[in-house]
Amino acid sequence: MNYITVLDYGAGNVRSVVNAIKSLGYNVRFVKKPQDITNARILVFPGVGAFGEMMKVLNNQGYTDALLQYLKENRPFLGICLGLQALFEESEELPGIPGLGFFKGRVVRFRTNLSVPH
Repeated sequence: MNYITVLDYGAGNVRSVVNAIKSLGYNVRFVKKPQDITNARILVFPGVGAFGEMMKVLNNQGYTDALLQYLKENRPFLGICLGLQALFEESEELPGIPGLGFFKGRVVRFRTNLSVPH
């Protein structure tokens, strides 16, 4: 059966992501333990909220090592908002709180003089 695994760390509303996945004919499985990341065929990590709290949850649930291993294997992954920001070394939002460090760099806020597409 075709399914996509969703990593919901508990702070965001993932309903629209789940609805989109289902509209494409896939079932959804939610990550409940690190092995669910390891066993995922396709992993989606949506996120809304605060960088520091998200990293705390990922660390406390033991998801960080499994997530890094999944990414190192170059497997299908979609990070949305904080789900993508988590992959960097840190965020301007909360300096000193490390991200996963999969990508080098620091997430910075768009400057107010930039036109941001919606």
